Amino acid sequence: MYIYWAALGLIVISLGLLTQKQNNDEALSSSASIDALSRSMLVYRDAAAEYAHSNPGFTGVPTDTALKLPSWYVKQIGVTSYIVGGISYTFVAAPPAGLPGVLAKHTESATVGFKRNGLLYSPTTGNTSIIVPAAVPEGSVVAVY
Repeated sequence: MYIYWAALGLIVISLGLLTQKQNNDEALSSSASIDALSRSMLVYRDAAAEYAHSNPGFTGVPTDTALKLPSWYVKQIGVTSYIVGGISYTFVAAPPAGLPGVLAKHTESATVGFKRNGLLYSPTTGNTSIIVPAAVPEGSVVAVY
């Protein structure tokens, strides 16, 4: 009879450890996905900024082929840029939680954050007073350059 209790105890402990490992793996996967998206967004932002500075009269969404993206670059779904007045606004309209903080950490800049009420809010400095164009959806994570 005691062997059944011991076996049941081992099964319960094993299930607890497996559940904890699965939760840790899911958190790590989510963190890696956000990091990959932020890096993709920054590469795209740099190419869009170069295009914006070379074409100061351009307004709109540049095509990917117009941007000088590296040959190894694979664009993540949802990454887009809008250019107006020689300034690029690279954004993700439906961002995962934590993306603004990761971008701010990578860039150490207040020109990344999210759009709220038409303005850019940085996770480090708050309201930046940078006006984000109406073409960028409210709530988007934005990198201005």
